Amino acid sequence: MAKNHYLDDSRQLLGYYLFMDKRLEKYFDENLRDNPKDPEGLRNFSIELEQSLKLTTDPLQRIRFLGELGVHLRTLGDLDRAEQCLRDALKIIQENNLGIKWEIQQKIRLAHVLQWKRSFNESDSLFSEIINTCRSNVDATIYLDFALQHAGKNFFDQNRLREALAFFEETMSLRLKRKAPQDQIESTDLAIKRTKSLLAY
Repeated sequence: MAKNHYLDDSRQLLGYYLFMDKRLEKYFDENLRDNPKDPEGLRNFSIELEQSLKLTTDPLQRIRFLGELGVHLRTLGDLDRAEQCLRDALKIIQENNLGIKWEIQQKIRLAHVLQWKRSFNESDSLFSEIINTCRSNVDATIYLDFALQHAGKNFFDQNRLREALAFFEETMSLRLKRKAPQDQIESTDLAIKRTKSLLAY
């Protein structure tokens, strides 16, 4: 059976593994923020990732661990450490010239952290850069729906609801076109419905 590299990339971007650890399960609240169902379990999982990080010098493995840590520390509210992990990952990518796919993946995660820190000038600028790259660079195109979804949430947090909705709707179109996994469709559907409900007030 042919290996689905797109699915691998998608799951890695979201911080999920093919063998889903229950400690990674999250839910979305009314502000479209992902929250851990088991915060203590996720903290323990993050500690295990940090221990694994100390045991490897392989650049790709370090990027994977740092990227995952960035995602999980963000949802746990440890935003400064999350930002540092992702900046460290980007530094490794640049030092080893690992290419645009790795770079875009970590930049989306970093922009998401900056959004949660309410550093909107930085998050706006970084999301704009990411989306432009995804639209213009064939190697980065696979991340366009993720970039748009998270950039939409960045607008949502700023109460820029019409801009958020436009990005969410484009995300849905892309995800339906490529027959994305159901959890991705559902997260975008939730974002669209929540944004429309606020615009209706």
